[in-house]
Amino acid sequence: MRPHEHKDSASPEQFPNSTPAHSQIVWTAESIRALGASTDLATAASVLGMSRSTAYKLIRRGAFPVPHFRIGAHYRIPTAPLLAALHLLDTPAPGEASAATDTFP
Repeated sequence: MRPHEHKDSASPEQFPNSTPAHSQIVWTAESIRALGASTDLATAASVLGMSRSTAYKLIRRGAFPVPHFRIGAHYRIPTAPLLAALHLLDTPAPGEASAATDTFP
């Protein structure tokens, strides 16, 4: 074995069907709401189905599809506009009844 080789390290060829962990997340309206009032750019990128580097490129160009704000060197993405961009804003949160099903005496 060569000095720079590690026998317990795996190469991508050994696991051709493996995918990065962030692509395995299934984002639902409930899980996006659970992020709180805002989230970081990498998480918002995952929700939107884009890579972190693409999100940073778009935000630097002013072309990120969701309103955002910057705090120091960090970008924050409000979850309400994120839900709106995905057309999930009107999806009722768990435990909430929709206005159409409410009955009043």
